[in-house]
Amino acid sequence: MPGYSLFVALHVLAGVVALVGFWSAALMKKGSPRHRALGKVYLLAMAAIVATALPITVEYAWFRKQPLSALFLAYLMALTGNAAWLAWRAVTDKRDWKRLVARVGWKLALWPVLLLALATLVVGVRHGQLLFLGFSTIGLWVGGRMWKFARRGPSRPDWALRQHYQSMLGAGIATHVAFLGIGMRPLWQWLQAHAAVPPLLVELFPWMAPVVVAVVIGFRLDRRYGRRPAPAR
Repeated sequence: MPGYSLFVALHVLAGVVALVGFWSAALMKKGSPRHRALGKVYLLAMAAIVATALPITVEYAWFRKQPLSALFLAYLMALTGNAAWLAWRAVTDKRDWKRLVARVGWKLALWPVLLLALATLVVGVRHGQLLFLGFSTIGLWVGGRMWKFARRGPSRPDWALRQHYQSMLGAGIATHVAFLGIGMRPLWQWLQAHAAVPPLLVELFPWMAPVVVAVVIGFRLDRRYGRRPAPAR
């Protein structure tokens, strides 16, 4: 595809900015001006990642004739866009959840990730792909929570805070999956060639490790903000 190498370079550059921005914002005092500024940089980088991932997905689908790879890339793109959009809008619409779910962006964040998660699940079952099976549950969980939230509204007044950090963790998963699974691929190939490492472990670790870490961090944050105030409507 014409210009493919340029899109890849821009994608990698945006990924580096996102990785640095994620940890820079995470290490700042929450809610501080620096935290907000770095968070905006991170989300802009994530938007660039999604934008440049589209032509890369087209390359795999139409030019390289690798539909399964294209499906998984499209699914990751949808997950990344979903997390970045929700992290942003949870802050801007924190005083009006009905305005949040009425936005066109809500539907664009919900339906692609849900439909692609179902497609990824079907492919995982048919082809015995553990990676597809494991990652499909993330999109189904995200889509189910969004569907429930839109129908019933928030169950607690601090919903915006929780939605923000949960979505940022989701975006962080995407950032680190790309870094470990793609950026560090030469290291994994070297390990397979020079060390007695099970191939399945090498294949799954870069993709599943960020998920496990994010789940642990999310559990700790939920405990920190875990008091259950009276429901807010």
